[in-house]
Amino acid sequence: MPSMGQIKWPNSQLLPSFPAPAQVQDLIILRQKSPYAAAEMYLFASLKGIVNRTKPRIFSYEGDAFAEGPHTWLQSLGLKWSEPADKWDLIKKYRNEISGLIVYDPNQIHTINLATVLANSKGALIASPLLLSKLTAPPYNLPVLLDLQGKFSSKLEVYQSLYDTYWPQLDHRLLIGLNPNAHKAALREYAVALGAGVIWLDPKVAGESELLNKFLSSMSPGSNFMGWWPEEAPGVERASKYGIATIASDWCTNLTLHSGTSRTVNVKPIPPKPVLKNKIYVAFVLSDGDNLQYTEHLMRKLWNNPDRGAVPIGWTVSPAMLDAMPAALNYYWQTSTINDNLISGPSGYGYTYPNAWSDENLLKQFVSKTEDYNNRAGLRVVTIWNTINGGINPNVGKMFASQAKSLLGVTAQNTGGGLTIYNNSLPGMALACNYCTNEQAMKDHIAKAASRWNRTSPRFIIIQAQPWTNISPTSFKNVASSLNEDYVIVRPDHLFQLIREENGISIKPK
Repeated sequence: MPSMGQIKWPNSQLLPSFPAPAQVQDLIILRQKSPYAAAEMYLFASLKGIVNRTKPRIFSYEGDAFAEGPHTWLQSLGLKWSEPADKWDLIKKYRNEISGLIVYDPNQIHTINLATVLANSKGALIASPLLLSKLTAPPYNLPVLLDLQGKFSSKLEVYQSLYDTYWPQLDHRLLIGLNPNAHKAALREYAVALGAGVIWLDPKVAGESELLNKFLSSMSPGSNFMGWWPEEAPGVERASKYGIATIASDWCTNLTLHSGTSRTVNVKPIPPKPVLKNKIYVAFVLSDGDNLQYTEHLMRKLWNNPDRGAVPIGWTVSPAMLDAMPAALNYYWQTSTINDNLISGPSGYGYTYPNAWSDENLLKQFVSKTEDYNNRAGLRVVTIWNTINGGINPNVGKMFASQAKSLLGVTAQNTGGGLTIYNNSLPGMALACNYCTNEQAMKDHIAKAASRWNRTSPRFIIIQAQPWTNISPTSFKNVASSLNEDYVIVRPDHLFQLIREENGISIKPK
């Protein structure tokens, strides 16, 4: 029996650390295809959560075309695996760690989120009525501990009950958003392992909005919202108003395992920057690294692209990986080329709109915490988002300048908005394209940003592309090869060092 541990969550950490994973993982493939697929996904997500909270021993692969492959992370992390002939054998294997079942109500689907919250304290699996006869019979013989069928008449009633009855006893440092219809497994295992609050409330719907405010207003300062929202901007903005960052992570599949890996991250030093000349300097940034599921899945796939390293690229990642996926962050560092520059996704340790923060002290804490995490993660540039196309309020820019002194620069989403220097110390550069979706768009935005260049001074251009429309290192290589000798492609950290040099600011902040 592997030695069991405890989840550790010091106040200084954004997210908890899990016990070290077992060297041999039970690998299961979870697919949404069989007649009972949905029911099985809720069931096995809860099994993973219950088992992995004391020692991560179950690894699941739920990937689609954007994903990295079933064995990729196990190999990268130096773990071995065995695949049971039938995943149901794992319920027998771990039967002594399971107390029983919580039955959800298929007619009131949000009872799945309530069951997710209660699974931890009861040591229970989340069970569909469809699977009850199988689970309660030999060889499993699992008793029903709680049956939620017929208990609630509306979605709001489910979450009001969660808020009134259970939320007061839960850890208010974390709230998780999961759509019970979509997120059948994925982050649900992590929620079960932590016994965290799980909701799916829309800030744009009357009744839901008010209840959401109650949850958010009762959270501790510096808390986080994980998972995702019914809609991006209204959700991120609502959390921002309460000083809460969103750590996008809804499709993460093995955070219990990743959170138990070694916390040693060996950061590589910044290579020497190019000599400043009268050239057009272009930096490429690949967005969406704030999302832990992107760094777990699609980024890991793109990292295998044979053209990675051919041209400089800024890869956005989340500083929260230090807690949630430390060995994965270290893997990216250790396998990076001199042209791979890891930078912080929006807008620091979590996705938030800093302009929307009403409490200056909370914003100061957010930026200071981001500085601490960025320093340890080796990230010297932050992509700051204030909605998909918003600039940075001067007070926010000054806050980053005063509280995040190791930063070389920040990007802003107000396309074409040029350069702003905050407190005479921190360059903020608006993107020339804030969400390019193909090579032609990148070429067009570079041409526009380079127009009327007079050759008597350098010009600086940042192109941010998104990874979900087949943008890859090959795309950046193709765009780079279309440019003439007036252009120099540089890493984002180098671009900001060049901007600093051009503007008489030290290229080596503290």
